[in-house]
This record gives sequence, structure tokens and C-alpha cells, in this order.
Amino acid sequence: MHSKKIVAVLLTVGVVASTFAIFNQINMKGAFADTIKQNVVYTKDNTSTISQDDGTGLVIGDEKEAYRQKSLDILKEYFNISSVEENEDFKFSADILNEKTLDAIKPLEKKDIKDSYDKKEISKEEYDKEMAYVEENDNGLKDRVAKLKHGMVQAGWVGINEDKCYMFDFNENTKEIDNVLISEGYLDESKPKLAISQEQLKDTAEDFIKQHKLGDIEKPKCILVAGENGHRLFYQDENDSSKKVEIFISPYTGKVDGFSIKAYADLEYSIEINETRLGTK
Repeated sequence: MHSKKIVAVLLTVGVVASTFAIFNQINMKGAFADTIKQNVVYTKDNTSTISQDDGTGLVIGDEKEAYRQKSLDILKEYFNISSVEENEDFKFSADILNEKTLDAIKPLEKKDIKDSYDKKEISKEEYDKEMAYVEENDNGLKDRVAKLKHGMVQAGWVGINEDKCYMFDFNENTKEIDNVLISEGYLDESKPKLAISQEQLKDTAEDFIKQHKLGDIEKPKCILVAGENGHRLFYQDENDSSKKVEIFISPYTGKVDGFSIKAYADLEYSIEINETRLGTK
């Protein structure tokens, strides 16, 4: 497939736009599926088929290395992960997602799907499903870009059969981090979920916010507990409601395994509130 774009299926996290159409290619299960964003394109690039100026937003060269280093610094600072071991199917990639690049990506995605169907690699049912996902994700991503009022650089390590993922959304304009999700060991279905009380979840989230001064919040106040088993928490500064963060806590480890800040967290919070009000959750 051209650039092997992996787009995410709309999952049940309650986020209306952020992660993956051909998500059935990635065998992710369990709690991580509950925290994955909807309508976000994460890329496994194939540099033999992509040129620098193909218009799809592929980040290469020094800029790619800069995002790799930013990503590694975030893993070390926030999650105590000092390095990432790569292999042929688990390499770092980064893509710019804005209205222009999305317009270039969609027809290539559709061509890839059609080629697979013509080669009888997928059934008609799979063809229809993947085509629908492309449309749904394209619409969702464009809506997200419009609401954020900036493009995104989506970067990280995502492998088709890997039991781990490290995913990052950066603000295209400022190059600052907006969202992080990490996954390790989620494919082990035998792993039991921990019995964690809501108070323990809040304590873990608040300690993380204070330790890292996340979102410039000085006095964190919990404003919403969401997600399956309440492992997704929203906070704002007690003295400044414009400062919001979103915290993800792993039900397997009880530790923070992701966060959103600034406009990204504000958008996720608005989406969650609206879906709850409309009864679509």
C-alpha cells in the first residue's frame, strides 16, 4: 500500500475525531482500544514508494529526526522509557495532517484499497468497509483540524504485530506536544485488570499533573471522569478554567499512559460532554 497508512476505526473512547481506518490490520485489544483516539492517521511509511514532495505530509530528513528526538524526550520525561527498540516493522514515522495533506492522502488510500480488492487480497465486504472508513476518518480529521485551528504532526512507533505503540500528536505550528498515548503489553488477554478505586485514579492523575506541571495547571480540579472504568480523567486549573488536561490511566498497571493538553484537551472535553448530553455515549 502507498505509504502503508494506518487509519483508525472510530472507537468508543468518546473522542469524536482522532485515529484509524484500516485498524483491523493492527491487532490491538483490551483497554488500549478504549483510549485510542478516533480519526487519527498513524503511518508505517515505505520510503521506496514515497517521495518528499508527494503532498501527503510525510516528514523526512532532519525534521523527522527532530520529531523522533522530541518523542524520545517525552517518553523519558513523562513515562521513564529511556529508549525504543526498532525493527523492520516497528520504525519511527511522522506525518503532517492538515486540510491540504488530507486531500492528498484520501485518493491514495482509496487506490490502495481498490488495488487490494482487484488482486483479490480482500473481500467485497472488506472493500466496502475500508472505503467507508476512509471517508469517515477523512471527515473526522478535517473537522478536528478545523476545531483545533491548526494542523497536526502525528508521529511515533506503531507496528502491525507489535505488542506496543508510542503515539504523539504535535501542533503543526508550534511543534509542541498536544497528545501522547503509549501502549505496552496490551495484547496479552490473560492480563487481569486492576481493581482501582476512583479516588486512586484521581490521586494518580493529580500527582502526575503536579509532578510535570502539565498544562501549566497549578491547582488541578477534576471536572470529569470518563472512559471504561473511569480511566480517562479531565482536569482544569481551579483558578483558570481555560487550562485543561486529559489523563489516561492504564487499567493493567494503574499508571498514567497518556495525556492531552491545551486546545486538544479542551476539544476532547467538549466532545465528551456533548456526547454524554446527547446520549451517544
